[in-house]
Amino acid sequence: MTELAAELTRLTCDLIRFETIASRPDQLQAAIDYVADYLADIPSIFVEKSSAEGKPALVVTLHPTRSPRLMLNGHLDVVVGQPHQFVPEVRDGRIYGRGSQDMKGSIAVMMRLIRDLASLPHPPDVGFQFVTDEEIGGRHGTGRLRDEGWQCSFMLCLEPTDLGIMFEHKGGMWAQLRIPGRAAHGSRPWEGDNPVYRLMQGIQAMTERYPPPIGPQDWRTSVTPTEIHVGAGSRNQVPAEAFVTFDIRWTADTTPEAIQTDLAAAFPTAEFVNVLASAGLNTDPEHHEVERIASLIERYTGQTPRFYREHFATDARYYSHLGVPAICLGPVGAGLHSAEEWVEIDSLVTLYRLITDYCTAF
Repeated sequence: MTELAAELTRLTCDLIRFETIASRPDQLQAAIDYVADYLADIPSIFVEKSSAEGKPALVVTLHPTRSPRLMLNGHLDVVVGQPHQFVPEVRDGRIYGRGSQDMKGSIAVMMRLIRDLASLPHPPDVGFQFVTDEEIGGRHGTGRLRDEGWQCSFMLCLEPTDLGIMFEHKGGMWAQLRIPGRAAHGSRPWEGDNPVYRLMQGIQAMTERYPPPIGPQDWRTSVTPTEIHVGAGSRNQVPAEAFVTFDIRWTADTTPEAIQTDLAAAFPTAEFVNVLASAGLNTDPEHHEVERIASLIERYTGQTPRFYREHFATDARYYSHLGVPAICLGPVGAGLHSAEEWVEIDSLVTLYRLITDYCTAF
């Protein structure tokens, strides 16, 4: 194993050991501090620490600016896992553990890139965002940093892509509705007003309006009921109200406002308890910076890179929404959010090298 591969492995393993889930602000901060400590002896970088709602962030630039030409973005937070998943294991050229691919391996690449790019006689104009709330929406991390004035001309979000280029993903929307009813004894339904029937009718209407996608290539808006709460715990009572939550992933041919209008028509007696919407990622795959990245991928892998769209969201959307071209590019691996998540060490090395080439060519 080369020195570079060994250090990327060590850094990734160290980061996996932090249980950086949303409910552990101490671990989120500890992980950010680990990154800051690794960079502490580099005199020529500019570092800004910040935090909002218990979600710390770290931004590093190689020049004294809040608008670097290129911004690299990565998140340290992960989804909940079992205790053994926070004990990294290295075998067969892979690193196993929670967040190895999504995306602590990429964070390790970013850390080493800062050290090496900063040592150049003329460091490129690059910034690095380390955030801790992507898995729960990113509003207090990347979204906040953008709103506080951190800008760029191009963004690379180092989400796992198997060294392919994700240039588009759907927008997200979550809507919770309350459907009122009137309680009564279960044996005397005529004395009540059962909201379950309107709940069923509304779900059916939305299913007909937005048929669920049947596979990853079926690129359409999805409106998926994910939570239903009915009744107060009594088996013999007509419920007084019902709640339903929809996880909505929308494509560029519609808007959150249009979907909310359709929900209101499907549930005419309901009230919206909570609505949260976020933009999608939409970057021209023929943008000249994207083409430069594609050429480097082909040089290092010997294969034409895969360009693709994804159904889930990433923090890249916060900049794409403002018209900044942004793509996701990350290492090879598998098992996102599963019990057997892993990242390939060689692909971390490849990712480091092609981004180094890309930055130094500015």
